[in-house]
Amino acid sequence: MKKIIVVFCAIVLVACNNKSGSTYNRALDSTQFDTPQKTATKSSKPIVGERISGSATVRSKPDGTPIASLLDYVPVRCASIRKGWYPVNIDIDITADEYRQPLFHKGRKLVVNGVPAGTLLTDIKLPVSTNGDKMWATIDGFTEQKSIRQGTIIEVAAVNYLNQHKDYSLSSLQPFIHNFQLEADSTLKPYALFYNYESGIDDPSPSYRLALVCQGNQLIGILHSRPLTMEGSSPRRLQRGFAVNFLPGIDAYLKEDFCKKFNSFIVSVD
Repeated sequence: MKKIIVVFCAIVLVACNNKSGSTYNRALDSTQFDTPQKTATKSSKPIVGERISGSATVRSKPDGTPIASLLDYVPVRCASIRKGWYPVNIDIDITADEYRQPLFHKGRKLVVNGVPAGTLLTDIKLPVSTNGDKMWATIDGFTEQKSIRQGTIIEVAAVNYLNQHKDYSLSSLQPFIHNFQLEADSTLKPYALFYNYESGIDDPSPSYRLALVCQGNQLIGILHSRPLTMEGSSPRRLQRGFAVNFLPGIDAYLKEDFCKKFNSFIVSVD
């Protein structure tokens, strides 16, 4: 598959102080994610990546050796679920010495962007990276379905949001676009896509994961690469494993026109 230019969203973390010390700031807390009838304010922090529910153990494989324990609400990158397990990875802060000798020991505290994130449960050698400004190591593994907050999974959150907000105008979608840091693309005029990319766990050059499809200032459907269930709508299969669910009542011409344009685009991109 030809590659789409990757704009890999960075995990956005903020710390706050409470009685137990620094934790991840719940700009939109778990209740708001799971029942997203509340809207974001200008001070709300974007949510990029799925979040841990309560706590989680990352294992070498489903039911495999424990690698690390993660704290509540820590953000991780998830691939598609596989028989009740999510492939996940997370980048942890490391020192210059650890970058040179990346062997990490059981009991080491995990920190992500300066915020406590969990503990290593085994001695392990991890791949390390740097961008010149900071250094990090990546933990890869699997965690159980129950360990991921369902409301932070964008496919679930999108459907929940539409169920709670019957106004499908672009202005009404802005809190959702903000919360998941969706990017705008007007390549397929007269349609605009507000999208994010796949996690990159399975593919180093990931393509679209989910995109809100708008025509003018109105939402007409959701493009997706992972399964998505929307009441009153069946997925329309597209090229290269994509599908689109159109909102009920969308004109047949718009459906056909969008599908034709998207198929032509997706098979021609680099």
